[in-house]
Amino acid sequence: MANRDPRSRLEQLAQARRLSLGDFLREFPRQAEAAGEEGPFHVSERQAKRWLAGGAPLPRAVSCRVLEHWFEEPVEQLLGPPKFEVAVAAVSEEEIIVNAARESANHSIESSSAIDPSALEQLAAMAAQSAVDYYKTSSIEMLSSLVALRNSVYEQLDRTHKPRQQAELYLIAGQVCGLLSSVSWDLGYADKAEEQARAAHTYGSVIDHLSLSAWARALQVTVAFWDGRPRHAVTIAQAALETAPAGTARARLHSVKARSLALLGARQEVQAELTKAADELDRAGDDPFLDEIGGELGFDRSRHALCAGAAFVALGDGDQAEVEALRALELFGELPEANRWAAGESGARIDLGTARVLRGDLAGAESALRPVLELDPPRRTEAVALRMQNLGRMLGTARYRGAIEAITLGDEIEDFTTHSLARTTVRAITDGR
Repeated sequence: MANRDPRSRLEQLAQARRLSLGDFLREFPRQAEAAGEEGPFHVSERQAKRWLAGGAPLPRAVSCRVLEHWFEEPVEQLLGPPKFEVAVAAVSEEEIIVNAARESANHSIESSSAIDPSALEQLAAMAAQSAVDYYKTSSIEMLSSLVALRNSVYEQLDRTHKPRQQAELYLIAGQVCGLLSSVSWDLGYADKAEEQARAAHTYGSVIDHLSLSAWARALQVTVAFWDGRPRHAVTIAQAALETAPAGTARARLHSVKARSLALLGARQEVQAELTKAADELDRAGDDPFLDEIGGELGFDRSRHALCAGAAFVALGDGDQAEVEALRALELFGELPEANRWAAGESGARIDLGTARVLRGDLAGAESALRPVLELDPPRRTEAVALRMQNLGRMLGTARYRGAIEAITLGDEIEDFTTHSLARTTVRAITDGR
């Protein structure tokens, strides 16, 4: 039991106590006696394996009581997924400095008797930093800080009636809600992600900020096509393109529209949208909201190539999907580490692996996927997990039935998705105002 990743909380706790399957079977009667149950009691090897694998129906009442006494957690939790906690490391000098600066900034905002330029400036800077941090920081870490920042913005909105200050605060609120949309989606909450994106769009509409509105609509499109509603996604994208500014905003909308169309099998339209997106990127770079802040607000050629690779995967074109996925990885590799979207790069690797499976190159697929398969669970976002699930289904088709490489890789993918971020995290609801 100790030589593989735990499949359930029960197996995780058993591994932590260095219990083998034999130890578990021998210890169960002793734990039953310690729990005050009248015995003798025993558990079969088959039943124990089902419990340790997780997801099994609840055992009979007496067994539930024994397990809960033994491991001191509810049996529903024991048979559920393992818990992956972020280790708490010693606090470094850098962390002390960073935390001290954040606390000072928060206190200065809260203590202001009226909103002054410095308070607004601080909120805007924190929102901009969050957009950049999104590329390298886990969604779990981002969640609480974004909610706190959003609430600070709401508090300031309640304290001012000056139109200019309100407009600035609505812009920051829209940006933070958009980031919460991305984080909520990473954690597997499609409905909440869509609510946050709609809130961001509403704020953009209130202040007539076309770039914010376009970005928020692109987030909605992304959630919709991943959620199995490609026609709805196309409708949103088409409407948003009517008012979106030229450059980055339109490039992103054309790209996500292409991915939505690919799910409908519209190959010619997909290529047309990708071409339009590339043309818009030629005009990009001077949007004061999207380009100057960057991070999750930005959209560059690496992300365009990622969208193209995913679109051709959806169309079943392994050759073109491989070309685009390799191009995406090359472009991601050229970016500075701080500006590189880690989850996007993982997505490109999965698209490359999928393209090679489409072409029958299982060894090449395994090579492309290896860095992703080794990701820690907090880095396995919902989009990454869904890409893997789609590939796993492909490996289970008749074409690869009986192929040892397909079976082995399929087992690894199943384990990967079982321990993805959305399935191993206690989820927090991030509702809009």
